[in-house]
Amino acid sequence: MKKEYFELHLQTAGFDTDILSAELHSAGCMGIYEKSDDDWIVYLPGDWTPEHHQNVVAVLQRLNPAFDVSELIIEKLPYQNWNAEWRKYFKPVQIGEKLWVRPPWENLPDGATGEAIIIDPQMAFGTGHHETTKLMIQLMQSLDLREKAILDLGTGSGILAIAARKLGAASVIGIDIDPEAIENAEHNLQLNKTNSVEVYVGNISYVVGQKFPVILANIQFHILEPIADALYECLQNEGKLLISGILATEAERFIGIFRRTGFTLESQSTLGEWSGILFTK
Repeated sequence: MKKEYFELHLQTAGFDTDILSAELHSAGCMGIYEKSDDDWIVYLPGDWTPEHHQNVVAVLQRLNPAFDVSELIIEKLPYQNWNAEWRKYFKPVQIGEKLWVRPPWENLPDGATGEAIIIDPQMAFGTGHHETTKLMIQLMQSLDLREKAILDLGTGSGILAIAARKLGAASVIGIDIDPEAIENAEHNLQLNKTNSVEVYVGNISYVVGQKFPVILANIQFHILEPIADALYECLQNEGKLLISGILATEAERFIGIFRRTGFTLESQSTLGEWSGILFTK
């Protein structure tokens, strides 16, 4: 039986919306539809509890103390794919010189060069339009991934795993704690006819004891910090760790933590409010 979902209607005037989006996802929201710059619909899972609600209220009041929580409107609705309403807004996007990302119902522009990654936006992070995804794919294109085994931690839609294979990686293991994300990743792998990629529900403990020459992690600070040691152990000597999901305002502190773990900073880039970071071991 399909589960139910909640819609939270939110006026975002007075918020830093990039930070707000990241914080709402951390608090458990499933996705966000931006009706306009200051009018959002936030999608919440059917098992949403009063405790979850208080977490969201705390986030809103911390980011904007003047916010009036009495203005929050939450509606319960039957299961529906919340992307269905805004699929029409997804257009092909070029990332770097080698890759495009497009939804299944759109073709690449005439004269476009490079390979296309087909992503069906469902309830998983990673459509190619977010700055963190772009930063990751740009970092990937700066490296030679040919014949390498890749770990994609927090695979989401599978977009980075598919990109890695198109850039020559020999194989990819994708892991995500969200079963719906893994279902979406499997669907996108089929759309792209991508082989040599395995995706699993789980966390980094799933690959403890294995070593990878390249690890991809488009994940937020508070999730990455406690697994810094595990990431170090899973990375081969002279291997590359590519990270985004880190706000530019937090990058210096994050880099310091990972340096103390043993990583060496190779490069840092910024797009919008977000940082892309490349470490070596």
